[in-house]
Amino acid sequence: MISNKLFLFGLVAIAAALLLTGCEGVGTGNEAPRFVGGPTGLNTYLIEGMPPPVVFDGNSYPFSVGIMIENQGEVAVGPGTDNPYVMARLVGINPVQFGLTDDSAMQMLESPLQGSKRNFDDTIFPGELTSIVFEPLSYVPDIFGNTQFTIRADVCYDYENMATAIVCIKDDVLESVQDTSICTLSGEKYVQNSGGPLHVTKVTENPMGSNKIQINFMIEHIGIGEFFGRDAGEDCDFSMRNINKYNVDVEVLQFQGDDGLTISCGRFGGSNAGRVKLYQGAPTTISCTIERTRPSAGRIFQDLLNIRLRYRYGQFIETPIIIQDMPE
Repeated sequence: MISNKLFLFGLVAIAAALLLTGCEGVGTGNEAPRFVGGPTGLNTYLIEGMPPPVVFDGNSYPFSVGIMIENQGEVAVGPGTDNPYVMARLVGINPVQFGLTDDSAMQMLESPLQGSKRNFDDTIFPGELTSIVFEPLSYVPDIFGNTQFTIRADVCYDYENMATAIVCIKDDVLESVQDTSICTLSGEKYVQNSGGPLHVTKVTENPMGSNKIQINFMIEHIGIGEFFGRDAGEDCDFSMRNINKYNVDVEVLQFQGDDGLTISCGRFGGSNAGRVKLYQGAPTTISCTIERTRPSAGRIFQDLLNIRLRYRYGQFIETPIIIQDMPE
């Protein structure tokens, strides 16, 4: 009996050890989560019954189109924020036939929406939501027979992401056992992203020589829409003729509290910020250099590399609507 108990105890111990081994550091780099994360900035969906599935012709059936907008990312959007442009418009229909004008078929967000937050106790505080309603619509022409149209709601908005990774800073590129117990200069670093459709999905670090370290990071589109440069007049034109499509503004923030460390990126002409075009939306890698510009005491330490991505994002939702011939 004792032997059986010992055998069962041994199995439980082995299973627990395997479980702990499998969990340690998997997908987290042994780092606590900093962000809510996820591939979404603004989540948009149609309000149920707005529009209804069937309406009547002859200007006899007023109805509305309602769009819910939920800020699932982690930055504020709308008037008075760093991401002020949030626009919704109806497309796929002739506005005049539905009792609208070109101007009334487009609306701007009138009040800011705060983003979601990860609390100190690891709970999630959700972002705010609001609605944009187009009303009244009414199909004006008198048709013969029932007809189906598709109403599409485009939403175009400013957004931004932060990506962070802990990198190793060391003046002497030669590694030692004592150094690697703190951090290593070479290899891939675990990166975390705030919520949004563009992410930094990979960060690698390599020594370049005395007082110089190379940082490579990959930008990848993981959302469901399209992204554009944040230029005046850009209203998320999805056509391939739009040369502003697939542009993103990138800033690698300088390290705080140590003005002896500078970051420069060849793609940005030696600056730490600039614009990048992701060819046809494909992932793109940026290379930068961390350089110590003044003598130090040969220290080795870890620091937080912060990368900001800023862009304008377009996505849409659509639904069929049947125009029914109203008998006289």
